[in-house]
Amino acid sequence: MSALAGRVCSTPRLAGTRPSRSLLYSLGGYLLLLLLAACEHATTLIDPTAPADTTVDDGTVQKATLTVTVALTGNDSLLASLVGCEGGILRDAEVTIERSGTPGSLQSATTDAAGRVRFERLLPGTYAVSVIRVLTPDEVAQFPGEDADVNAFGGAARIGVSPPSTEMVVQAVAGRRGSLVISELSLPLPWLPAGYEYRYGQFIELYNNSDTTIYLDGKVVVRGFINGARGSAASPCDLHEPWQNDPEGIWTDLIEAFPGSGHTYPLAPGKTVVVAVDAIDHREFHPGLQDLSRAEFEFIGPADVDNPSAANMRTLGKEFGGGILTHGLDFGLVDVVTVLAEPVDVDSLTRDNIPALLSPEHWRIPGEKILDVLTASPTPAIEATVPYPPCARYVHENFDRQRAAVLDHKKLDGVQRRVFATLPDGRKILLRTKTSSTDFVARYPATPGFIPD
Repeated sequence: MSALAGRVCSTPRLAGTRPSRSLLYSLGGYLLLLLLAACEHATTLIDPTAPADTTVDDGTVQKATLTVTVALTGNDSLLASLVGCEGGILRDAEVTIERSGTPGSLQSATTDAAGRVRFERLLPGTYAVSVIRVLTPDEVAQFPGEDADVNAFGGAARIGVSPPSTEMVVQAVAGRRGSLVISELSLPLPWLPAGYEYRYGQFIELYNNSDTTIYLDGKVVVRGFINGARGSAASPCDLHEPWQNDPEGIWTDLIEAFPGSGHTYPLAPGKTVVVAVDAIDHREFHPGLQDLSRAEFEFIGPADVDNPSAANMRTLGKEFGGGILTHGLDFGLVDVVTVLAEPVDVDSLTRDNIPALLSPEHWRIPGEKILDVLTASPTPAIEATVPYPPCARYVHENFDRQRAAVLDHKKLDGVQRRVFATLPDGRKILLRTKTSSTDFVARYPATPGFIPD
């Protein structure tokens, strides 16, 4: 990986082949404003769905109690018994609940010896419930060799809570550290003095979480099916549910592959690689953005300047839309479904047309090809202002059990994967329970190419 680590951004393509960056982004902002103005009278916003409160005769809201039991089955139950969790329950696990559409409603408690936790005086409504029990290195040392990559137990669910009391069981599963994982995703959206929002400072950072060298050649980065992440009258969640909640894989129309012929781009254990939307110094446009001129790879489109020091990702399937404003793939502006997978042959993938979309043709990335998934949505405070409610699931729980409600594009931060442990040689092992709400947190500033403690 040393060949990647020392790259320095050199002069962009020869003058005359593409417009200058300043002219390009000014023109892009101007055209974006024209597009927004043209669409203004065709856009109708609806009020968010009212919370499902229950009232009694005097008009007061009746509160509820929620009891959560965290359970395990099969081999995961056997592993848990080795760390003191007998009988198929998970003790000493942190359970977090949050009421949908209610900023500041986050509560956490720890399960008792029976694997239970109780929350009292809750407003009725729908709650997101997440569970995490991070294991210590001494606990992991008690597992047999084939399970030495387990670093936590985690799970998640959603439930409607109603008075006087509601009970639920959350199934926890063993989280395994995997191999190549998403370690950070940054989607800043600052408002520039020129009068438009700048969306080209996005990047994804990948990390080798294994003990052996990984070759990036041919592996794919996918923007999953986010157009159906929210329901509206014209495009309700039920219409897209068969594709969003498909246990066989994740649907997409945008697939980008790493270049290389098989052994061109090695990534050593404990090393990162950054793929930028534009591999330039974005501080030129806003001081809170990142210098991505040393990014090892970049997405490429007809409207951006090509950094020859960053290898170009290869577009499979459709080109990212947008005409003159296109800078290649971006990861979304409201919701995120980002997928990392082994190489795929697009011609052999299952394809289908998803209804109520302007561009309906999509491909399914098979579950056996998927290496890692990040799903995310806005913070509760921002979610309360979004006119369309999110659908219950963005992907099937086989791939991610609960999205992370962490996105705040104006803070210019990064969504970063938590560190599970640091090995004696200083190499970090990242947490991976296949539950984005427990695996990822928002941190400022973003740290491309570096794993913070």
